[in-house]
Amino acid sequence: MRMSKDERLRLNEEKKQQKEREKLQKAAQKAEAAEIKKREKEKEKWEKGKFAHKSIVAHIDTKVVELGSIGGHLLSRLAEKGLSFRVSSNPIEKSIVWSMSVPEEISKISSEVIKVPYILIICEAEEFCDLVNSESLMSHVSRVQRLYPLHTVCYLTNKLMAFINKREQGQYKDPANHIVWKRPPIEEVLSKLTINFVKVHSRHCVDEAELAEHVAGLTYSLASCQIRLKALVAIPKVQPRFAIAIWKKYPTMKSLLHVYMDPSKSVHEKEFLPKDLKVENMLGDDRKLGEICSRRVYRILMAQCGSIKTDDIEGGADFFSQHSAE
Repeated sequence: MRMSKDERLRLNEEKKQQKEREKLQKAAQKAEAAEIKKREKEKEKWEKGKFAHKSIVAHIDTKVVELGSIGGHLLSRLAEKGLSFRVSSNPIEKSIVWSMSVPEEISKISSEVIKVPYILIICEAEEFCDLVNSESLMSHVSRVQRLYPLHTVCYLTNKLMAFINKREQGQYKDPANHIVWKRPPIEEVLSKLTINFVKVHSRHCVDEAELAEHVAGLTYSLASCQIRLKALVAIPKVQPRFAIAIWKKYPTMKSLLHVYMDPSKSVHEKEFLPKDLKVENMLGDDRKLGEICSRRVYRILMAQCGSIKTDDIEGGADFFSQHSAE
């Protein structure tokens, strides 16, 4: 039967619309493929540490910025280096803490912010001397560690030795008109810090420029620590969210290897050391890392024979090959 003119027009219009839909669908698929490819490239660059310094943010306490030339030098140097910072009221006055954002492509959950376990406390020379002379430094350290129990603590001083020498010379040259000043036992107190506390140290800078340069360099170093995440993700069957859970607890390879090489712990204890670390899943609930992943990370990182396949290492092949060689 011959189609009417209206029917032919309708069919032609439908074909035209179908072609348009197919064209739009292909364009959407092409755009989606390009977006996926772009995300993969971004992920690869992030894992290689190329975006490390862009992912880290220094949270600087307002009191640091108010320290005259120190604040000026510091903010200028961070800006020159292209490092991000925020001025805020930190729980510890005159402190700097850091955080890093993990892209959604890495975490597989959402773009999340990870706290870098390091806190820097900036002290003017006279202020640090007063802390030492009043025997308040130890209690200050204890307070910092209560608020930041997993952080490494560093006291950064400015012109400390120059200040001490100037006060001593002033007393020596004109003892009658000079205020009696007691030289603080700096060396003794710093030794006690090392002995009595874990992950507490100090750094002395000769001027504001050196202090600013140290903070900028430290920010770069803390950012580069995330490259270890790539090593963990590279372990077969270790999902990114598992790697992030380990990274949160052990932010550097040194910190992880330190516990793995602890002679006071048995191999069995080391294998299951991170098994109870909390891991976020897609639904936002918490789950534990588990014994299988924990054992796999330990055995692969501590393997002695590089020619054994990872699956065989997980099964204990490296352990048995060591004993058979003996």
